[in-house]
Amino acid sequence: MQNQYLQEWLPHQQRYLFILLAMEAPPAPRICISCEGDGIYRCRECAHQPVFCTPCCWAEHKLRPYHRVQQWNGTFFEESFLRLASIVIHLGHVGEPCPIGGDFTQEVTTDDEDE
Repeated sequence: MQNQYLQEWLPHQQRYLFILLAMEAPPAPRICISCEGDGIYRCRECAHQPVFCTPCCWAEHKLRPYHRVQQWNGTFFEESFLRLASIVIHLGHVGEPCPIGGDFTQEVTTDDEDE
């Protein structure tokens, strides 16, 4: 039974492989869907996996911090993190920094984390 299904699928093998590889390749040209800049981030969670530049990725995902993104490394899209696009999660205040004040946008280094 399983061999029969495999025999029916084998003639379509190259077509499936082509489609799978085409889904991994960047769009041509690889431009941001928002501003037409250099699109280096691709969101795996957004519909149709759009490509964004860094500022547009930040703007689009400011309130979606759990989306998974990939970054173009010159050869392929590799797994990345929204924090590399400078995403900072502000708890409360509708995603905006606390209006009371304080500069919480500074990057935390490993030395600061230990303290």
